[in-house]
Amino acid sequence: MVAHHTTGAELMNLRMTLMAMLFALGALLAAPAMAQSDAEKVLYAAYEKMLGTKFSTSAVTTDAKGKQSRASTDFESIERMRIVSDGGSFLILPQGVWMRSSADGEWTKPPFDVSGMLKQLLPRSLSDLRANAKNVRDEGQRTIDGQSLRAITHDLDMKVMGISVSSTTTTFIDADGRIVRSESTGTAMGRKSATVQEVRYDDSIRITAPDA
Repeated sequence: MVAHHTTGAELMNLRMTLMAMLFALGALLAAPAMAQSDAEKVLYAAYEKMLGTKFSTSAVTTDAKGKQSRASTDFESIERMRIVSDGGSFLILPQGVWMRSSADGEWTKPPFDVSGMLKQLLPRSLSDLRANAKNVRDEGQRTIDGQSLRAITHDLDMKVMGISVSSTTTTFIDADGRIVRSESTGTAMGRKSATVQEVRYDDSIRITAPDA
């Protein structure tokens, strides 16, 4: 079997996928530093509840030119993820990161320090992102797919790998206090995009290394 060598295009896909994941994680993890209003209390409680579970997300991102990209992510924990996107698949584990360019391709380790990038991209704690969230406001009840959900919007400004990233996210919370959807608009690297993300909870999720 011929070993697969990661190409420059795949590395760029990885970088862009991780940048896109920032908006997903920002939408899911950002919460106010201090729970002062009722909206902030509800939002904070929903994030805390979600981080104590295993869940999957599916996101569709549309850029300024109307081009769409898709990504799905399984979260066993903030350090154990599986990402499948148009640019490839990635496994993120405490012991390392693996990637492949196709569904049936060979898993390989990127020839650069992805872990260093991830440490800057992925928050180690809620406080990392809460400190940058602002303007939390209650949008009231909205009906989506026949379900009445509470909508709470917040803005987020932060830097990732020295790049300024800003977004506005509306988080949708069901009657059980769980986050089930988010809608974000954001700018990173001078590029504007809009992301719609659905959240599904699944206790069976387990993320392991390719040879496990």
